[in-house]
Amino acid sequence: MSSIAVVILDDDAFLLKVLQRTIQRSFEDVEIMTTSDIDEFWQLLKTKDDIDLVLSDYLMPQMNGLDVLEQCISQNPYPVRALLTGDMSLSTMMRQPNVVHAYLAKPFNQADITSLFNNVAALKSLPFAFNVRRQLGAMISFPVYPIILKELRDLVQSNEFDLHDITHVVSQEPIITAKLLQLANSAYLGFVRPTSSIDEAVSRLGTTILMAITTSLLVGKNFESSIPTAVHEKQLDIAANYASCVKRFAKQVGFDLHDQELLFSVALLSFVGKIILLSQGESEACIEYEKTMSDQYTCSHFISAYVLKLWGYDTNMCSLLMSCHDLAGTDDNTLIPLNHTLFIVRQILFYAQTPSQLRLYCELYEVDATLCKVISEFDWESYLLT
Repeated sequence: MSSIAVVILDDDAFLLKVLQRTIQRSFEDVEIMTTSDIDEFWQLLKTKDDIDLVLSDYLMPQMNGLDVLEQCISQNPYPVRALLTGDMSLSTMMRQPNVVHAYLAKPFNQADITSLFNNVAALKSLPFAFNVRRQLGAMISFPVYPIILKELRDLVQSNEFDLHDITHVVSQEPIITAKLLQLANSAYLGFVRPTSSIDEAVSRLGTTILMAITTSLLVGKNFESSIPTAVHEKQLDIAANYASCVKRFAKQVGFDLHDQELLFSVALLSFVGKIILLSQGESEACIEYEKTMSDQYTCSHFISAYVLKLWGYDTNMCSLLMSCHDLAGTDDNTLIPLNHTLFIVRQILFYAQTPSQLRLYCELYEVDATLCKVISEFDWESYLLT
């Protein structure tokens, strides 16, 4: 884990010492600054520009922890903002606009600390320009980490679950169940025999795709008060079509099932950032104009990567989200073919490139010959939205 710096604010001196010891038990290189004084806290935040994480208690006599984190946005928006609280009720978490990136529940344990700090370190390792990180940190409304998503992630990561455990969780949300059944019956994903069983739908799709679908739906639900349902459904349909196309293209190229599922998830979750921008009043036309990383602009894909990394998603997935707009977007040899696949499909579906034009362009940039060949052979008409 790369070295990170954290400032912790809590009026309980004993708890500060416990937190510090718990953190240092797993992360010896973390720079930890603790304080019980709000004025000292603001001074640290103003004078140190290398702070990666701010952790504030919720109930304090001087200032409410949510107010502290909200003021952090104007004082120094770069650090990840985490709230330490014994009240994980939705009424606490759903303050609008939400200013909390992560929650650390009391009583916390070593696993909670490890998860938070690993996510912060992984976020720091992603190639965001400094001012882009500040723009992302200053987002006026950050989506609340959905409880159902946490339950699913805990189940999947435990490796001690069966199919009924998964279906029990997703069945709490009828909209998730409906979308899983829809995709599990999709001919575009290669399914021929229909099914009405949610157990079978989960089995067909697998946990990687399941997590992506659940995340995409719950992010939309988070902003249902600021985005019309029709707008959310339209964006989700576009993303689902893109994801299905990417998976089918990858299968035709010869990628294994793991990479097909990864690519499907990246494509589907690319719309998370669009939903967040729409919730903040951006127009669809403005969002569609995606600038490159060199422009140091917080495009929707960067927002998606930022949110998903803080929610514990795989770093490769986040890296692909950040690079999919550029053939030279990554120098990681294991990700280059996946990056090229996403780029190719995006150019056809969203930028009106013809297969012949795109193949010539890709050959010029020495893209893998198999990928170039499939560009000409693939059934693009099935996925071109009218």
